[in-house]
Amino acid sequence: MSRNVLIVTPSLHAGGAEVHAVLAALHLDRRRWNPHVLSFGDGPLRDRLIGAGVSHEVRPLPDSGRGILEAARLVRKTLTRNQSHAISGHGVFTEFAVRLALRGDAVPYLAWKHTYGHIGYRGLRERIFEQLTGQAVTRYGAVCHSQVRYLMDDLRLPAPKISVVPNAVPAPATPRSLPPAVAPTVLMVAAMRADKGHELVLRAMRQVLAQHPETRLRLVGDGPCRENLQRTVRELGLAERVEFLGVRSDIDSLMQDAHLLVLASYNIECFPYAALEAMAAGRGVVSTNVGGLPELIDDGVTGRLISPGDPVSLGRAIIEGLDDGLSERPRWGRAGWERVQRVHSMNRWTQQFADLLDDITVASTSLPVEMPAKGMSE
Repeated sequence: MSRNVLIVTPSLHAGGAEVHAVLAALHLDRRRWNPHVLSFGDGPLRDRLIGAGVSHEVRPLPDSGRGILEAARLVRKTLTRNQSHAISGHGVFTEFAVRLALRGDAVPYLAWKHTYGHIGYRGLRERIFEQLTGQAVTRYGAVCHSQVRYLMDDLRLPAPKISVVPNAVPAPATPRSLPPAVAPTVLMVAAMRADKGHELVLRAMRQVLAQHPETRLRLVGDGPCRENLQRTVRELGLAERVEFLGVRSDIDSLMQDAHLLVLASYNIECFPYAALEAMAAGRGVVSTNVGGLPELIDDGVTGRLISPGDPVSLGRAIIEGLDDGLSERPRWGRAGWERVQRVHSMNRWTQQFADLLDDITVASTSLPVEMPAKGMSE
């Protein structure tokens, strides 16, 4: 008999935490776990939930300081209404709301961590947050093995409460064919923040164009650095070779039109879905060797790993990747697809996810009780 799990996510935009939540809702074995998604913001991922008939609700929050209290009230209300046996939470804001909602209640709570590091004082704030509220968490979910050291050393989470279930994505039964004879295409999917390394990629492009003059670089995403990046493109004379595509929901289609994926983060990166999606599509990946990426990319086999902040090495790696992707028998993409099938299959991931939910609910012998609380009643 299946049990009910409440999956709480900050929004349905295509961020890593949100994709993780939606993939779980789409692929969990309904014979074991019946998911219901609670989101505090709408987004393109909702279409996937609707298309699959997944139970879900989107509850926008007020802009005032009462937003977190309202989020906690909605979590409690949904827990009771759905008689949820467990909660799976994603994102710091969501964690705050869930922990506030669970005050004194023993509902098994699986808190997923999607970060590998922080810039500035965010890490310190999260460590303090965990010290103050971590007792509400039954288990922490890590999305790659490399992340565990950060969770233990920086956030000081207890090792017995950490379980690793590496990210996965659906993959086609066979690698997709490469694009027809069009311009060599490099795709970058990342929020336009300084730590994502877009400027490094732009500077490396001059080296790439010397070898492959028709190459186009397609940038997917948006963020605070977009205007500065557009200025850099003009200054470097790359306006005809760089496309700013904004936030897109058709990543699969864009991946099919590309020969290579590039990522250039220098700090905050964990186990990015963009790299997994590229490998599943049969595309090579060039990336910096930060966070969990060395765990995902086999250097020289499925792509190339380079040190952060080195535009020359990055340029050489992109040229190598295009040479491979444009050849009659590309090696990197095939090897990446095989690795996803072997190591990061969706079936394996969902079984591990369900096993983890089973594990944290072993001690639970009854359904959740009514949980009204001051300030959170309907």
